[in-house]
Amino acid sequence: MHCSYIFFIHFFYQTLFFWMLASALLLLYRVVTVFEGDLSKTNMLAIGFCLGYGAPLIITIITIAVTAPKGEYIRGTGVCWVNWNESKALLAFLIPALLIVLINFIILLVVLYKMLRGGVEGDVAKAVERNVPVVIARSFSVLTPIFGLTWGLGVGTMTDPYNRGIHYSFAFFNSLQVQFQ
Repeated sequence: MHCSYIFFIHFFYQTLFFWMLASALLLLYRVVTVFEGDLSKTNMLAIGFCLGYGAPLIITIITIAVTAPKGEYIRGTGVCWVNWNESKALLAFLIPALLIVLINFIILLVVLYKMLRGGVEGDVAKAVERNVPVVIARSFSVLTPIFGLTWGLGVGTMTDPYNRGIHYSFAFFNSLQVQFQ
């Protein structure tokens, strides 16, 4: 089977994860360096584009360069996705994605620690600090089922690639994420 667009699927899925990493790093930067941050918007944008598009492009090109000459880049099962059986090229997607999820989880813990620790004095600040756990709990109770559902459907698209209902549900619920962020 010939899938000429598999490069773009691989590349854009990679960019999705790397832009999540860039967003998490920006959040961490803003939380850790609240007042003494000296990174300009132009520098942040340049770093974001290099990380968000440059790293996935390098990973995807190297993966194709190593596996495509032997015909081992795409699956031969009729599913248009990166090969696992012959070349383990799928690791070029899984390792960066799982590493980014781990880094984002660590950043989440640091940001939650900073939010809960507080540090500003005054009556208004103490009232806001008491409200922080409620805001965090509310955010988790709303966002976790939505994001968890899309991750579950994403796994479903990999395990049952011919089920159009899972693919349509995956696309629909992923499009709703923009509304909740």
